[in-house]
Amino acid sequence: MIVDEYLNVTRAVAKAMGLRPSGLRELTLPANRSPTDEETLLNLSGKAHDILYSAKTVFPLDLFPDTVVLDRERLTIIQKEFFFTARIVSVPVRDILSVEVDIGPFFGSVHMSSRYFSSNPYSMNFLWRKDAIKLQRLLQGYIIAHERQIECSDIDKNDLIKLLYELG
Repeated sequence: MIVDEYLNVTRAVAKAMGLRPSGLRELTLPANRSPTDEETLLNLSGKAHDILYSAKTVFPLDLFPDTVVLDRERLTIIQKEFFFTARIVSVPVRDILSVEVDIGPFFGSVHMSSRYFSSNPYSMNFLWRKDAIKLQRLLQGYIIAHERQIECSDIDKNDLIKLLYELG
């Protein structure tokens, strides 16, 4: 019953403060009790918002800089087209099929294909060179981990970043 009270209190506080479930900590349950669907969803949603990597395109070359954000569950690409307008594309990481990178002395481009845009690979140009390389290695690490059916949700954020980078 302590866990149920904890859920109700934290949910009420989060709702009153306007917080999302990501602001909540992971629940610990007594050994003799299995989690309910609601508790499992609460734990997953808390970890799902861990940002593993984020990069922006370079301003003078891209008048409205685009942003790419990689978290535990998805890759989000925010394309700015004009002031206060954006096109946001979110792709589950498990659906990314391949990642290629073109690098020069200063800048790089990342080309991604997934089940959603397999016929038309998505490209991000004018990233800093180091950002393009790191994003490509992290995504490639995720692809390899998914192919080998490795569950990444229980790994600590910093350890996951290091392991995916080395794997990619």
